[in-house]
Amino acid sequence: MNLIHAPKLDAKHLPWFNVKSPLDLPDLKGKVVILDFWTYCCINCIHIIPTLKRVEAKFPDTLVVIGVHSPKFPGEKVTDNVEKAIQRYEIEHPIVHDQDFNIWKRYAVNAWPTLIFIGPDGYILGQLPGEPNPEMLEKMLEELFKEFEKNQTIKGGAAKLVQAQKFESPSTLKFPGKIAYSEADREFAIADSNHNQIVTADLEGNITRRIGSGEIGQKNGAFSEAEFYRPQGLCFHEGVVWVADTENHLIRKVDLLTETVVTVAGTGLQGQFMKGEGEALKTPLSSPWDVSLHEGQLYIANAGSHQIAVYDTKREMLANFAGTGQEALIDGPRLRGAFAQTSGLAVGDGKLFLADSETSAIRSITLDDAGLIETYVGTGLFDFGDRDGIGKDAVIQHALGVDYSEGALFFADSYNNKIRVLDLNSREVMTVDATVDLVCDDKSCTRLWEPAGVLILETTLYVSDTNNHRILKIDLESEKTELFIG
Repeated sequence: MNLIHAPKLDAKHLPWFNVKSPLDLPDLKGKVVILDFWTYCCINCIHIIPTLKRVEAKFPDTLVVIGVHSPKFPGEKVTDNVEKAIQRYEIEHPIVHDQDFNIWKRYAVNAWPTLIFIGPDGYILGQLPGEPNPEMLEKMLEELFKEFEKNQTIKGGAAKLVQAQKFESPSTLKFPGKIAYSEADREFAIADSNHNQIVTADLEGNITRRIGSGEIGQKNGAFSEAEFYRPQGLCFHEGVVWVADTENHLIRKVDLLTETVVTVAGTGLQGQFMKGEGEALKTPLSSPWDVSLHEGQLYIANAGSHQIAVYDTKREMLANFAGTGQEALIDGPRLRGAFAQTSGLAVGDGKLFLADSETSAIRSITLDDAGLIETYVGTGLFDFGDRDGIGKDAVIQHALGVDYSEGALFFADSYNNKIRVLDLNSREVMTVDATVDLVCDDKSCTRLWEPAGVLILETTLYVSDTNNHRILKIDLESEKTELFIG
């Protein structure tokens, strides 16, 4: 078998993170190198992060993982946005921001994610597109290291090359996800994602509860003991907060009366494509990103399998509601259609509305026997931009959150750093100008930065301004903004 010598990265001129100085393959002689070609929007790339952490911990001095960030969306080309993503996912291995796909082309990569393995002598050992099985990857590396140690080709010192950046620690919220409101409780609930907690707040923006210990885990129980892992989505109805516990692959029920957290769906392990119906606690989920409750049915954006699941709260059963599992934009009957990393849900006017982030699309499913999928905005996986317009003349970029109100759908056009509104009658998409040119008495009210959640209450818009670690309150009549939480 003829091995190919790995091309140099030749990336000293590119932005680097988590290193003392830019790296190249000659610096890594005697070590096994994994090049992880990724982009931070991609759910499959996100799934790989814990796997890489696992093998880095197993071989801390002889294995070097280098993340080659090759951006899909224009918003991902911005270096500051990449830095925030590294902080959000708490990545500690070296990252190079391959803005113009130079390294990508040099290695002839054609899919996110792709792992390329390089031996201590600088030759390519293999290439693996997609998500690896963690146990199989670890076993394969163990065998490789045994062989290299026998040949005395392996050397230590990998840890000396890494210098993880210090993550900022905002005091109130840290990369908040979705925001919800319960009229019955007169309170808000927010997914405080990187604090691994759910917080509630009153109408003045005062925090009333912190739910969860803040430790990463799956523990149920009292508010002070329960554990989450980067929850993203939630909905709030009559004393109960339903939570998409994203990186635990679970759905949790937070009961404000009994002050307890229980798991209601998922096994805690990442699942594959969903088929049919099964007991909720025996059916795995894959990165649930949002939830929406309607008439006892909890709809779940199962982002990791590109499907919509549904949890029957009375029967405690979990089923696939829509999507074949193919990552695409296909309308039609709900079980034959296709989605792409659905990340936001809202019910209104007899429909389930959704933000399909990887196709930069806004879509709906009728909640009747027909169950028809319809697309309002978006045309495909690689069609995105920043333009108002009617129907598919409008172009958006990686929308994450949606909320319905009286014939209008507000949505977080995340990578365009703005909120837009879709008139469901005229099909016109318009930018909410007050979310772009903020008028605010607080000097900290800078522009939105990758907002993940949006909530409309009459003429007041609440925005989860994720990368700025805050919730903003925008009066749509006066077009004035105030800092609500953060």
